[in-house]
Amino acid sequence: MMFRLPCNLPWKLNSHLKGNVNAECYIIYSQPINPQEVGRSGPFSMASAKKITVKLLVDKERSRVVYAEADKDFVDILFSFLTLPLSTIVKVLNKQSSLGCMDNLYESVEKLDIRYLQTEACKSMLLHPRSEAAVLCEDLKINIDDKKPRVVYACKKDDCCSKQTCLFSYAQNAQCIHCKEKMDRVLTCEVNNIVKLFVKDGVKYIISSDLHVEPATVMHILSLLQKMNIKDISVLEERYMDISEEEVLALLKRLLVSEMPVTDLYFHHNDKTHDAPRDHVGKKEAVQVKTESNQETNTEGISIKLLINKRTNKILCAEADDDFLNILFSFLTLPLGSLIKILNKNTGTGCVDNLYRSAEDLSLEDIESEQSRSILLSPKLGPFFGCSNNILKLDEINPREVTTHGCRTCYWKNINKACTAAKCDHGVGKSVMKELNPKSPQGGTEKGGGYAKGRGKFVVTDDLCVSPVSTSSIIPIVSKLDSSFDSVVEREVVAGEIQVVNLLRAAVTSKTPLSDVFSTCQKPRNWSRYSLD
Repeated sequence: MMFRLPCNLPWKLNSHLKGNVNAECYIIYSQPINPQEVGRSGPFSMASAKKITVKLLVDKERSRVVYAEADKDFVDILFSFLTLPLSTIVKVLNKQSSLGCMDNLYESVEKLDIRYLQTEACKSMLLHPRSEAAVLCEDLKINIDDKKPRVVYACKKDDCCSKQTCLFSYAQNAQCIHCKEKMDRVLTCEVNNIVKLFVKDGVKYIISSDLHVEPATVMHILSLLQKMNIKDISVLEERYMDISEEEVLALLKRLLVSEMPVTDLYFHHNDKTHDAPRDHVGKKEAVQVKTESNQETNTEGISIKLLINKRTNKILCAEADDDFLNILFSFLTLPLGSLIKILNKNTGTGCVDNLYRSAEDLSLEDIESEQSRSILLSPKLGPFFGCSNNILKLDEINPREVTTHGCRTCYWKNINKACTAAKCDHGVGKSVMKELNPKSPQGGTEKGGGYAKGRGKFVVTDDLCVSPVSTSSIIPIVSKLDSSFDSVVEREVVAGEIQVVNLLRAAVTSKTPLSDVFSTCQKPRNWSRYSLD
């Protein structure tokens, strides 16, 4: 049985949407209920997977799309890609994202035994990260993210929820601080969004084949025709394309690699004809990390041991501890918009930089609000997704809490009504429901921590397959050697902020990111250990 009644006291929303979200929410005590049934297709779904029709101007002679003409519904879907964590992109594309080595990294987390993670919930966080815009994106006409953003978990034991402090978590498999068991009582919260997604309604937008988005104007259309070198208008033809979830996923996949994803989508080009070149990843394209004062930054680095084939100067693998793994794993939780921002709109991945620039350039007459723009250009991590060693200096949403009279157990038994007496049946005058840090083995509510556990050693291959050091992880590496073991040397490097940023860029564009980043320095004469500055 499910009850839906308004809370007497609102969530304390200290998130990026503060001031643009109706703070009144609903807590639904649902027991029993399958968490998989709550979400986009559940009782609080605000969007259904309908088809959207988009008008295209096609160059039929050269089989290419000159531009697409669409309204708010389609443009909001395009911009929503910027809010998706990289892990979500890998997941919805069935680990065929073509995002460098991110598919390998995602699969490594899937296979990693939970004893190598701080908590069991860490795996849920990495494979199903929370987006800042997750609830907002439920309003999309087509929402490809099946994450259940309104579902939270609390302890199923009434005794644990009868205390002055009761905990909840957005991550599955989080551990109750009181009884140390999994929190599997399913609750849902509803926040009424005032932000209406990203662009304003009533405007026609022109989307070029390389995903530049602008309001439709005569001059813009003429400039596109000139850019596409259209000399004879008889080659042009208006056509229509129906967009369903299948097409949205296909477009997402193509825009990560192609310079003409709209053309590829309409003409079903699945080859690499329009793929952006990726042979430039490496030292020449190193990203310079800047602070707000436009100065290069210096942060404490992470030590990594590299095993290198000195004949080819290629890295066979890295041997690292939990600090380096936390950096790699944090790549999965990074929203696409944050990736583009960190890499200074120089990701080397398809047309995503163009989409980001379009969100930057839209005027206040076309963007819903500056808050909407900020969600696209500087999306925050979900609560507790940041790590203690925050080399990339990522912001995260502040954790939330709810205060009510009496304990939560009495509140739920009263059908979501606070106690009117001075104290509830359990002797509690006022209780607070706090968000738990799922990464904390002690069940804390403070930010920080990491995903990987202990000081054990892990093997990271050049293509970012991660596993604990063992015979089974070493044999495949040894099998790649085309000569004797004498060609293998060990080098120790220190990865600071600049190296981590360049590793991030290589991780989403290259199949050999470790070699791209750490083999670019001059080969030492005696191959002794040394550190990169």
